Amino acid sequence: MFVFGYKRVEHPYIIEFSPTKNKGMDKYKCEICGKKHNVFRILESPLPDLITEIPEEERDTRVEEVVGLYLVDKKWLLGNGYLYIEMENSNEPIFYWELWVSISPKDFQNCIEQLKVTDIVELNGVLQSELPFYPKSKGLEVKVQIHATNEFHLEIIVEEDSKLRDDQSKPITRERVIELMQFLNHNELFRKEKKYDNTFGERLKEELNYVEDKYVKKKKRFSINISSHNSVLFQIVSSETLETNKNLQSGFGLHLSFDNSFEESKEEIKKFRKQDYAKGFKYYELDGVPVYQIDLGIDKKRVGELVNFLIEDVYEQDIETIDTDSFEL
Repeated sequence: MFVFGYKRVEHPYIIEFSPTKNKGMDKYKCEICGKKHNVFRILESPLPDLITEIPEEERDTRVEEVVGLYLVDKKWLLGNGYLYIEMENSNEPIFYWELWVSISPKDFQNCIEQLKVTDIVELNGVLQSELPFYPKSKGLEVKVQIHATNEFHLEIIVEEDSKLRDDQSKPITRERVIELMQFLNHNELFRKEKKYDNTFGERLKEELNYVEDKYVKKKKRFSINISSHNSVLFQIVSSETLETNKNLQSGFGLHLSFDNSFEESKEEIKKFRKQDYAKGFKYYELDGVPVYQIDLGIDKKRVGELVNFLIEDVYEQDIETIDTDSFEL
């Protein structure tokens, strides 16, 4: 089963941010709202455009997996590596960012030979992931260190003149960490408000119709993120992925997860439990995280009603600012 995990802060270019403990800093007091927030240290970037822009029906012939990397059109070799950012007075990196880079297939072939006699090889590469904190980070020239392990551990070092290189070249201050996290937690203050040509109700209806034709009727698993400016609120998912669906029937379900380490999430749980419609949801725990799910079959009208209720009653968001994004699991 696909693990949906914790509620997470989102950005259009980023799959997931995760809070983890750090002896130097795991929380900070926000200068914008005055609240205490987690420091999100782990970032995972989605597949790069070089792959996602290839039509699905062509990927089997144009994308080839090579020892954990992806060879695209026999021109680019794409790898998933780590970019580390250090913080002053800390004995471990404050940020572990998992990003995509492209390297020359020919250079990589040569490096395979070199790894027979050395533990680390360094290649030229290009960053293929966009970082929300660093404008125009995609396309930066980097060095890719390949460590001789069972699965080719890649480490990314930025070479091209940029703010990202500056932050990686020496330990950043605690104030810089807070600056980056404030951008993340209050992203709506740093970017223009997204404008829509139609109402949320109309956009959601279009999304559900699209998903029904593309995934439900073909018995494919999917997820639809229901997102505010900077976070995924909850998800509409294929019924087959629900713990409550024992018959594996195709359709729509709702998946809500609440991370108890956030005070905001604790309040959202209280508000959710007060609603009459909450009685229709089934509760279970996923790695200690409270999860609520409901199977709605192919009743798209009911899906729309509950989505609207949750946005306004539980998450207290302006419904016309909410976005939807569907993808196959």
